[in-house]
Amino acid sequence: MFSTLFIKEIQQLLYSFRFQLSLIIVLLVFTIGTIAFIRLYSEEKANYFVYHKEQLKNLEEQAKNASHLATLRKNYVLEPRSNSIISDCKEKMFPNQFIYSAYNVFNLEVRHDNVNPLLKPVQNLSWSFIVSVCMSFLALLFAFDTISGEKEDHTLALTLSNQISRGKILWAKYASILSVITATTVLGILISILIMSISGKILINTDFLIETGGFITITFLLIALVTVFGLLSSVFSRNSSVSLLISLCFWLFFAIIIPNTSVYWANKLFPIEHRNEVEAKIAQGYEDLCNNAPPGSWSSSGDPFYDRHKLRADLQMKLMDNEKKFNLSYINDMFHQFEETRSITLLSPIAQFDNLNEVNLGGGYRRLKENWNDLQNYQIQFLEWFKAFDAKDPKSPHWYNPNESYSTSWKSVSISEVPVYTEKIIPFSSRILQSGKYIALLLAYTAILFFISFVLFVKYDVR
Repeated sequence: MFSTLFIKEIQQLLYSFRFQLSLIIVLLVFTIGTIAFIRLYSEEKANYFVYHKEQLKNLEEQAKNASHLATLRKNYVLEPRSNSIISDCKEKMFPNQFIYSAYNVFNLEVRHDNVNPLLKPVQNLSWSFIVSVCMSFLALLFAFDTISGEKEDHTLALTLSNQISRGKILWAKYASILSVITATTVLGILISILIMSISGKILINTDFLIETGGFITITFLLIALVTVFGLLSSVFSRNSSVSLLISLCFWLFFAIIIPNTSVYWANKLFPIEHRNEVEAKIAQGYEDLCNNAPPGSWSSSGDPFYDRHKLRADLQMKLMDNEKKFNLSYINDMFHQFEETRSITLLSPIAQFDNLNEVNLGGGYRRLKENWNDLQNYQIQFLEWFKAFDAKDPKSPHWYNPNESYSTSWKSVSISEVPVYTEKIIPFSSRILQSGKYIALLLAYTAILFFISFVLFVKYDVR
């Protein structure tokens, strides 16, 4: 009896005008989004290739003088992700450039390339954006009148006159909506993959297909939760207009309000120092160090063994350590504030969906923080390599100055010997472990809401 009812519900959905119109819109959005992504990604990849070529050229020039290689600041820019068609993980809102030398990782910055920075906050039509906005809304649209609408049409009482439990009726309606929405999403994804394959500009490999499978699973969990809330709205009210209002309020609150109030909650609940306060501390430390430095600490000479170069190098190291201490503390505070704020926004299923996509793809904030931490380790290795190289040069006094080349080796170095930083891809095993708590939370929400819906439906008056 359940299968018969399930098929009947599927047929009603497929024959409805709202499904047919929704299908056309969804497939059109997937198509337009994919075409736009291919063009944008091609431009970003070309820009990155030019940048990478320039960096190699600069590195070759700096390698003519080992001290210049160690002290001159370098940029590392995150490479565009080919899987950002699945989700850009809001990377346009995060810094994507790291400033470093052998002595320090100085800062995080946003690199715009030739893209108008005013356009950066604009969302791309990625799969995750389509699901979180369009498909979640459609799930509510299909579910809001499943019970209250049939009560108004006097068809619910007729269905209940058959020998079938209310639980099976509710489950059939829920499963049919979930199946139709998920199938529509998968169809849109397949069309998107087909377009990318035909273009030949996006690599569709095993990793991409695994990530696509992960995204479909995550989408299923989100649609399951949103659909069950639509059912709850329908069971809670006696007419479909009220159900629709409740569903829209849910979508507005959880999809729009909570995810977009994070800045307010961050400043209220997890305040950190303003940047100008950090700059003031750095300036005060700079002044104190200079005032207490031994006489001659700013002296210089063409002679690399000029004894006051050691005083100069010591002062420069202290000044850099002073700046590094406050900058590192400030950046760690920003990380902490962001992570704490995320714990609040997890009340929203859309926020959970975004976090799961970030874990699945290894992008967004996690990618930023992983690279920041890895660069700290790389910088230590880079400095150790430079000190080992410098120790072999008898013409160097070996006084390490992070800003100048007065007192370390001027010998040239082979590029092949220089340690180069490369981004590490987060392994799938680690991503799966990280996704566990978000999946459990979505499943818990869904189970609780479905149970409440079932209890209300058992007591629902169909007259």
